[in-house]
Amino acid sequence: MRPRSLALASALAVLPLTVASLGATTAYAAPTPHVSAPRVALPNTVTPAVAHSQKQGDVPAAQQISVAVSLKLRNTAQLDRFLAAVSTKGSPEYGHYLTPAQFTERFGPTQADVDQVRSYLADQGLKVTSVSANRQVVNASGSNAQIAKAFGTHESRYVDKLENKAFFANDGAASVPTALAKVVQGVTGLNNKTVRTTRLAKPKAATPRDTPSGVGPAQYNGAYSLDKLGADGTGTTVALWEFDGYDSNNLTTYDSQFGLSGPAVSTVSVDGANYDSSPGEGQGEVELDSEIVRGVAPQAQQLVYEAPNSDQGELDMAAQIVSENKVSVISISWGSCEPDTTAASMTAVDNSFKQAAAQGISIFSASGDDGSRDCTRSTSGSSVKAVDFPASDPYVTGVGGTNLSVNSDNSYSSESAWSTAGGGVSTQFAQPSWQTGTGVSGSMRTVPDVSSNADPASGFAIYTGGGWQVYGGTSAAAPLWSGYAALFNQKATAAGQSALGEANPKLYSVANGGNYGSAFHDVTSGANQDFSAGTGYDQVTGWGSPAADGLTSALLGGGQ
Repeated sequence: MRPRSLALASALAVLPLTVASLGATTAYAAPTPHVSAPRVALPNTVTPAVAHSQKQGDVPAAQQISVAVSLKLRNTAQLDRFLAAVSTKGSPEYGHYLTPAQFTERFGPTQADVDQVRSYLADQGLKVTSVSANRQVVNASGSNAQIAKAFGTHESRYVDKLENKAFFANDGAASVPTALAKVVQGVTGLNNKTVRTTRLAKPKAATPRDTPSGVGPAQYNGAYSLDKLGADGTGTTVALWEFDGYDSNNLTTYDSQFGLSGPAVSTVSVDGANYDSSPGEGQGEVELDSEIVRGVAPQAQQLVYEAPNSDQGELDMAAQIVSENKVSVISISWGSCEPDTTAASMTAVDNSFKQAAAQGISIFSASGDDGSRDCTRSTSGSSVKAVDFPASDPYVTGVGGTNLSVNSDNSYSSESAWSTAGGGVSTQFAQPSWQTGTGVSGSMRTVPDVSSNADPASGFAIYTGGGWQVYGGTSAAAPLWSGYAALFNQKATAAGQSALGEANPKLYSVANGGNYGSAFHDVTSGANQDFSAGTGYDQVTGWGSPAADGLTSALLGGGQ
């Protein structure tokens, strides 16, 4: 995944294996797929990068590969009805969220499904390394030859023609025996191409400063009326979705500079990842996310989930967060453009996002920093109109970017669209029912839903790497909205109401109702490559930025 705010995006991606490390000096033995029993192909399990890359040879039969087998949800029609009802005021189920156990009992894979998959994998010689607590993911590892036998695949070495990076991938779709196809959603880990990068941007030739410059908590809290809520995040917990680590000393310096205090930030490891002892080039992203959430909601507990930067790592992180159910908000500032990501991987993560919605967890994700051409710095290239995942997922609130002007008293002055804020039309997800009435034609989901300051020209003061930087990007906008959700949840609890949960149906209801002007700052000027900001909803800034006091009043109005 790439964080959505660093102009360093290409540098932040985890480097793929070199040709030599893929086994160029080892004798190649192309595995023979195991096809003795009737099999069913699993659609969308080949990375799109294969079509843009040059094959270099076979992956050695002995090379070890780790995969995640995702299992299908059950009673999906009932689940869709429940998710609509739990987020619709007036419904008897509104706000009556499920526990993880209740979700799994009603909609998750059964234990029998898991046992069937485990048994099959073991029969093929693979080692089952873990099963997610929500039973949606079975992780396994083995040699390339064993993977080929289990999934009917052939793995090859490739070099990406655009990025000139080496990777391995399956040439054709994975498959499973017919009986297993009723249970298995897909398989991820068959390639090591897709990595997530930050959505972080900073001014060119930026050097660390001894004193802060840029927008600080007083400015963004004042401009967006966050300081008018009388809340500080007490009693709430926010998950930061990360593929790198942080230095707690940098967070402490930020807090000290701005007079902030709150619970110590904690790391939660996914699949054994923990980057904090030696953070990589994504460190600035992690610290940006944490510092902005702290600036908005200082008393909110922050759990930094750190996962391997891969399809499998992302899938396991999503499953772990919803299974543990410790948070009411997830903030995501990393992503990949839809055309570069296997649809099977996105669908598997989407299943966990549905569980998040059922449990009352809000998700805010940066919409990208390459405008309406989200693949500009990756495999598919700048000629393709594309949006960013996870922001494009219907159960996620995609957050776009603006350039913010603040008055001398820290009140709101004006905003315009940031020229490279991500936005456009998904090719993966259909238009949700709540997204009708935006004035945008078509049958597919559009992004973003909302926005806030992201232009590095009006960027945030962030302490990272032992100095003060000015950072922007939509990965600065996503944690700001996540912090707002923490404040809202505190207010809702005090009022005897439920947590915000899946935010989009409620935000769109407010925007389409009589409170739009008091709940949002409508951003009407500016554009990205293919879309322009305008009155009401647009594909650069969504409905606009928060007028937090008015938005909270509208969301709480009418009670349960």
